Amino acid sequence: MAVMCGMRPVDIKKFKHNDKLASKRRHRFEIKIGLIIFVVVVILVGIGYALFYAPWLRVTTISYEGLTDGHQRDVQGVIDENLNRKVFGIPIGRDIFFVQSDSLVAELISRFSFIENVSVKKKYLHTLKISVTERRAEGVWCFVSTGSSQEIPDCRYFDHDGVTFGQAIQSSGVLLLNVNDMRIQSASTSPLTVYSKFLKAIQTVVPILIEQGVKVKNITIPVDTYTEFDVLVNDPILPIGASYLVKFSIDSNLQNQLDTFRIFRTQKMANGTLKPQYIDLRFDDRVYFK
Repeated sequence: MAVMCGMRPVDIKKFKHNDKLASKRRHRFEIKIGLIIFVVVVILVGIGYALFYAPWLRVTTISYEGLTDGHQRDVQGVIDENLNRKVFGIPIGRDIFFVQSDSLVAELISRFSFIENVSVKKKYLHTLKISVTERRAEGVWCFVSTGSSQEIPDCRYFDHDGVTFGQAIQSSGVLLLNVNDMRIQSASTSPLTVYSKFLKAIQTVVPILIEQGVKVKNITIPVDTYTEFDVLVNDPILPIGASYLVKFSIDSNLQNQLDTFRIFRTQKMANGTLKPQYIDLRFDDRVYFK
């Protein structure tokens, strides 16, 4: 059947047929789009499962190198915190691809002062290797901080560069160098390093005293001083157990002070008759003693 539309005839049956074909094409296109979306979702879910839940990429072994048992437990706690982290509820931390070695190294160094160097290496597919170089204690440095009503010593180990780490016990002996810094410091501060000028002076004096056979018991930096320190020593040329103080100044030439001490000790103390309470070397080329 045909109708007239103006002067041009239109075939209604043909029009309906074309409309059905277009509808079928749209339906097939929608099915294809739906299948593509379904496949993409399946792939994404599979990748997500493989990355975050599947066992073949999960960190299961952590090896440690260079740590003492106590410090290893401390480091293990930080590693566990990082491995157990989640983002939007997704456990990404244990996937070895998402272990952030650089940020983990930075966190370990910032949290643990006993660490001098550390590396975090991934050994695919399940292992992290933590290699640490711990600071070597050269001595114990005791700071005096103001408490509520009394002065409380805060003793810490220090390494050759003067970096402080860990808590230590105030003592006197020859196994570790012991420094008692009597200058009052605010209780709100926690020194990360010791005073470098005193450290260098002490590191200059102590080895030379030891070479002379003198045993260093401890070192004291007196209150309100910026230049003086006292070394308590045991001297084998005196009766057993006899000790005396040797007073040094970082304002004067330390090598000259040590040379003066050596000469004085050889000439005045060698026969054992002089038993000083202290020897003062703070003034150039002069010795005061009591």
